[in-house]
Amino acid sequence: LIVTRQGAIQANPQAAEQIRKKGAELLVYPDTQGQSNLYFVLDELSKRGISQLLVEGGPSVITSFLKEYLADEIVVYIAPKILGARGSVNITEPMAELTETVGLHYVDIKRFGDDVRLTGFCEKTLETLRLHPG
Repeated sequence: LIVTRQGAIQANPQAAEQIRKKGAELLVYPDTQGQSNLYFVLDELSKRGISQLLVEGGPSVITSFLKEYLADEIVVYIAPKILGARGSVNITEPMAELTETVGLHYVDIKRFGDDVRLTGFCEKTLETLRLHPG
């Protein structure tokens, strides 16, 4: 299942057809001024029985989920590497859209050799669960 916006399909219908021919299903969400429509996508996934989703993405994708309080758990992997200018990504610009800090609770830190994994639950999600248990 590949999730994409309507504008991407309109811009490159040949690519969409190639994807379909290879057996993948396209879930196309309505374009909302160039922004994703996460609620539409999550609703469609829910209709298909999908209740958990691993989101891997860059700063814009992650910021979109955090801004809408749609993330409940954050997992960050840290490798002991200094990338330099060619390997670096500017995460500050998309993250500037967040108007509040994202607090993490029940933080767990594990080492895997020299790598580190940090896991925590988003504070806003925990507040929602407390207000609406079950």
